[in-house]
Amino acid sequence: MQFKHPEILYALFLVIIPIIVHLFQLQKFAKVPFTNVKFLKKIEQQTRKSARLKKWLTLITRILAFSCIIIAFSQPYFSKYTTQQNFETSIYLDNSYSMQAKGESGELLKSIAQEIIENTHQKNNRISILTNDNYFKGLDETRLKNTLISIKYSPYKIDLNTVLLKLNQVNSNQPNTIHKSILISDFQKFNLNNKLNFTSNNTSTNLLKVTPKNNINFFIDSVYVEDNLLTDLTINAIIKCTKNTSEKITVSLFNNSTLIGKTTAVFSNSNKSTIEFSVKKEQNFNGKLTLQDSSLEFDNDFFFTITNPEKINVLTIGENSSFLKKIYTLDEFNYKHQTIQQINYNIFNHQHLIILNELVSIPTQLISSLQQYFNTGGNIVVIPSKDSEIATYNNLLNKLALGSIGSKIENEHFVTTINYEHPIVKNVFEKRISNFKYPKTSLQYSTNLLNSTAIVNLDSNKPFVSSSTTNNSSFYLFNSPLNINISNFIQSPLVVPIFYNFAKHSLQPTNLYYYITSENEIPIYSTIGKDQILKMSNGDTEFIPLQNAFQNKVILNLQNQILKSGFYSVSYNNSKIKTLAFNYPKQESELEYLDLQKLSNNNPNVEVTTSTEQVFDEISNQGKINWLFKWFLAFSILFLFLEMLILKYFNI
Repeated sequence: MQFKHPEILYALFLVIIPIIVHLFQLQKFAKVPFTNVKFLKKIEQQTRKSARLKKWLTLITRILAFSCIIIAFSQPYFSKYTTQQNFETSIYLDNSYSMQAKGESGELLKSIAQEIIENTHQKNNRISILTNDNYFKGLDETRLKNTLISIKYSPYKIDLNTVLLKLNQVNSNQPNTIHKSILISDFQKFNLNNKLNFTSNNTSTNLLKVTPKNNINFFIDSVYVEDNLLTDLTINAIIKCTKNTSEKITVSLFNNSTLIGKTTAVFSNSNKSTIEFSVKKEQNFNGKLTLQDSSLEFDNDFFFTITNPEKINVLTIGENSSFLKKIYTLDEFNYKHQTIQQINYNIFNHQHLIILNELVSIPTQLISSLQQYFNTGGNIVVIPSKDSEIATYNNLLNKLALGSIGSKIENEHFVTTINYEHPIVKNVFEKRISNFKYPKTSLQYSTNLLNSTAIVNLDSNKPFVSSSTTNNSSFYLFNSPLNINISNFIQSPLVVPIFYNFAKHSLQPTNLYYYITSENEIPIYSTIGKDQILKMSNGDTEFIPLQNAFQNKVILNLQNQILKSGFYSVSYNNSKIKTLAFNYPKQESELEYLDLQKLSNNNPNVEVTTSTEQVFDEISNQGKINWLFKWFLAFSILFLFLEMLILKYFNI
């Protein structure tokens, strides 16, 4: 038994008062004269023993009555916990789009929210709600109801270990509080990157799994485009099902809101089908694929954009090599050549790639301009001259913090090794070549490029072409001149893919689509003014994403800002410069679930629950207080009543 006001119990010392009264009855008897004794009542004889018993019984009833009154005012109760302790229930409510699936009572998220409202009536229990995109702390019954009703679906999903970590951090900041955590989710497999870690979990935790009635779901997995004809494009889409099936699903293709065509995805006892559409090449194609499936609605649409590739600006400074002009053709590139005397530094910020082609010396002003260009996202290729002034080259490398070039070596070496994993040559060859006509060079410079990776190597195991990437910029260095009198590299089959990809990697094409994730970094190749910004809009909402402006591009960093799939326009000074397509992640569409019994791993603090009613009954019983003060008041009245009976009727 516990007491809400135990300090009142000190009043029990006052029980000594009736004891003193009964033990020391200091009565003085006075003589009263009567004229005739016949007027006196008949006095019944009592024995000395019975009179003593009556006194003790009276004393005991008075002590018990007085004690019960004092105990009643101290408010006694029975409970596992004290009244000074608070109760805090933290609920993780999964509001990802997979909770849109239909259960026995409708959509999983809405039905579980309604069950929580119906089963939560504890006045002394604060409830906090954690979702994938928000946290609501210390809700009373009214605010809890309003919060649960207003929760929307989120494209973001939290790893279950992150959920436990967040709940533990919240609970650890609340002293003298009894905590309970409830995880309510469909517990899909992709939602757990590693084994669930309960080692730091000292809080009682319930796992409540909600499951849909139907675990068959059709969804559009991915889209890719093939450009095989001069006038047409082939749009391919992969349609998937969560189980092997032989059903047929109709898929429609739209360009914005215009219906382009329909086709049927046929499943032959499989879970994947590929469809294709043939469309005319257009300047811009904002495509949307749509299928009809009632299991989950969020993944029935798939958005993508097709735009004509932008031309890449390439500037060569130095020797006017004809092979570069043949590689950088007008259909894909804006190629310019300038001599050292003709340099126009004002065009640097518009270039995607600058090639220093066999300069004898690099002037100080050029070094300063290249440093600014490189530090703001520019890309540089350096081809040394046979008469290079090493000091000026090292001055450039020093300004770029990339290392140094050493002495000249006049020995003949062959180019023998290709780094097939390097992005510049990764997808160039259908198979790895072990024996080909090796290009050679009769002059090399020893190089020490920091944080570099070799693209091709000499037979001496020294790099012939190497690269270093930093701050969204790439630097490529040849250790030999490409003059035909020194090297026959420009006559080898390697020269075209290497130089072509130097430029292509300087301007990566915009993706057909992006998935909505917590962090998305998207390059927008556009030059904006100082203190200017890019805005994004989907027609309903407009926002300013985090962005970093470089020499000829802006990197957009989208942090939980895209909440809805569809098309988003990127604008500068109220002019649209790009359209991007976003889709919900496809992991949720797979409908693969975890086994909660294995997940709990027999942890004593973790319990698998089958219903919200069960878990909230446990919470109610946990915080239940059985007050006893009414009983003690009743007993005090009873003992006073017994005293009255004893005094009136106890005659022995």
